[in-house]
Amino acid sequence: MEAVPLSAFVGTSVQYAESKNGHPGTERKIVYKYVPQAFLKAYVAAWSNLDEPFYLVIEEINRGNCAQIFGDLFQLLDRNNHGSSSYAIAADEDIAQFLSDDKKGFAGLSDEQRETIRNFKLIKDNGKEVAIGPRILNGTKLLLPPNLRIWATMNTSDQSLFPIDSAFKRRWDWKYVPIEYNKMNWMLEVGGKRYSWGVFLEKINPEIYALTESADKQMGYFFAKPDKKSNPILTENDIISEEVFLNKVLFYLWTDVLKDYELTKVPFVYESEDKKKKAFRFTDFFPLPNNENLNKFVEGMGLPVIGEAPDNANVTFDSEGDSDLNINTTESVRDYSKYSVNGTGNYTKSDAVVEVVKALVASMPNANASEVLDKIKGLGLSYTLVYNAKDYKYYFDRSTDSRFAKRYAEITLADGDKLYVYRGSTPDRIGELIKGLANIGAGITLAKIE
Repeated sequence: MEAVPLSAFVGTSVQYAESKNGHPGTERKIVYKYVPQAFLKAYVAAWSNLDEPFYLVIEEINRGNCAQIFGDLFQLLDRNNHGSSSYAIAADEDIAQFLSDDKKGFAGLSDEQRETIRNFKLIKDNGKEVAIGPRILNGTKLLLPPNLRIWATMNTSDQSLFPIDSAFKRRWDWKYVPIEYNKMNWMLEVGGKRYSWGVFLEKINPEIYALTESADKQMGYFFAKPDKKSNPILTENDIISEEVFLNKVLFYLWTDVLKDYELTKVPFVYESEDKKKKAFRFTDFFPLPNNENLNKFVEGMGLPVIGEAPDNANVTFDSEGDSDLNINTTESVRDYSKYSVNGTGNYTKSDAVVEVVKALVASMPNANASEVLDKIKGLGLSYTLVYNAKDYKYYFDRSTDSRFAKRYAEITLADGDKLYVYRGSTPDRIGELIKGLANIGAGITLAKIE
């Protein structure tokens, strides 16, 4: 719609209305004209100031039919040694008229700007100069100036609607951008526990690659976005909730990635009551919250707990000097029970857990770290109690919490290797440990002092 002058025929001539008594002398009508879009806007802007860089950014270029979208402009992507298109192409009549006559085209430029375009010469790679400026200015020829850069992104994980042929690809410079696992400090919250979102991705992506033998199904850092805040004073969300994790992340895994593969290993399988390994189905993770299967899946990945949700922050570090390690500072929810190991000692929960692992190590004097960890795995705990030196360093290097090291106790084996015991505990965790020690017959007893 545009305002056009009111007109009428008087005899054989056209008379136009004049503005009078507050009436503009125009009326709004539908008009047909060439409307420039992203490319021509960038094209005119770049030619209007050849001393400044201009960028045309195309997001997810592989989501469209590139051959159809670019059309004849495809030929302009070949650049010479000076940065401009190697070849000019003939513009269609609509574009030529827009560039030459429209004020949004070259007609709206100053005399100085127009003169700069008129004087432009295309320098071929063989050194030959072509005075093409006048034809660029009148719109009959199209040529990308050296200061107009076209940047495009594409996600190899997306299932493109249209293939991109090699002739199109070779006209671009390519730069692979790997997944950045430490991009932000986002957390994943499952079962009242908080884990590093980046560490989860670092763990799951190799599993995806191992199954599919392709990197295209791996997840980037922004695959899911936080929907909760760990602290109300924050300006942005930093926690991915159970609901988002299940309905976006796991839904993608089970319906798009894993559907064509046999799942035979942790964390995608679990041990049923009849001691057989069974693969998780997506429906096994419902309903929320507090779904045990969802908890088992995440714990099966061996992710370190980096925090507790406020409504489940009852894991405590209760040795002397540990007060700054606790999430929940409410004294009423603390448990100050003491425990003995092999009938001796008066240990807090944190110290008791460490003493149990020391006793296990002492009972296996010639065992290496892997053998000790296998023994601890036999306890059937629902949480990760001990890490080897490699895994501990992996998580330590990625943690942003200065208190990380204080939450672990270091134990040195006879061969010089080290184990790291997580000291945080709850009465329920202690109960699991007591039951697990009895089940494996390790000859080690952990008991609450009444």
